Amino acid sequence: MTRFFLRHPVTTWMIFSAFVVLAVYALPRLQIEAIPEVDLPSLSVRTSWNGASPQAIQRSITLPIEEAVRKVHGVETVRSTSRSGRSTVEVEFNRDIDIDFARLELNEQLGPVRRDLPLNASQPQVVAFVPEEFQTEDFFTFSLESPLSANELRDLAETWIVPALLSLDGVADARVQGGARPLIKILLDRSKLELYDITADVVFAAIDQLDELTSAGAIREHGLEKLVSLRDPVNLQRIENAVIVRKGGRSYTLAMLGEVRQDFEDISYFVRANNKNVVQVTVDKRSNANSVTVSRQLRHELPLIEARLPFEANLHID
Repeated sequence: MTRFFLRHPVTTWMIFSAFVVLAVYALPRLQIEAIPEVDLPSLSVRTSWNGASPQAIQRSITLPIEEAVRKVHGVETVRSTSRSGRSTVEVEFNRDIDIDFARLELNEQLGPVRRDLPLNASQPQVVAFVPEEFQTEDFFTFSLESPLSANELRDLAETWIVPALLSLDGVADARVQGGARPLIKILLDRSKLELYDITADVVFAAIDQLDELTSAGAIREHGLEKLVSLRDPVNLQRIENAVIVRKGGRSYTLAMLGEVRQDFEDISYFVRANNKNVVQVTVDKRSNANSVTVSRQLRHELPLIEARLPFEANLHID
């Protein structure tokens, strides 16, 4: 091989020149990643309950989630951690399991658990498990500063900013932290429950049925039979007019047994800057997207998103 290159210097220079040209062409096109992309057959189920002790977290959240997780096909190992205010259940699957289908089945099994969670506990979130050696800070975060209330600012951010971020290439998810999510509170009147001989469990069961699917038949198309189900939207008026029980030819609605009102969850933390309320938006990229490209796109689009907002707010990249 050495003798060939010594006898053909022109050919040697042409080969090395070709390598140099290819290197110059490929160098600016190389993808840069902070950590390698690793597909692990593992998922984590995270749930928070502000103010709860580790014992209460384990009894009311962790153990029911563990029981639901073990019903999922392909589960190999289940590990859980119960801390003050937070429950984490790590699920490891067999290597031959499709992790996307495992996530769907896991969410289905968590359905009954979600309905029986304690008051003020958050809904369990199924996320990809990341080992400690691969854990880094959030991919991209920015703050939203406005004179509006924290709860209203969060609601507007989830309505106007999050959809705009999710429409960008390479963005997998966007979450708003700060403020509180809206909810509907039901305050039952104990004296009326005793007067009409109705228990709180009966009220809970009747409300739970409002969110159930109703079968609407089947459609046959191209040799396939597709089942059709309907779900009526649940709003404040429908909850108030929901019939809890019928006795003696009379229907008792929820409005007759207590008060139904629009409210917010308890705020976990509160931030103010420059005499204004602040919420933080965290953006996650897709697993196959380049970090530098997505970050540059976000920095380019955020001023355009801020200019289109129908409310007063300033965006600050953290």
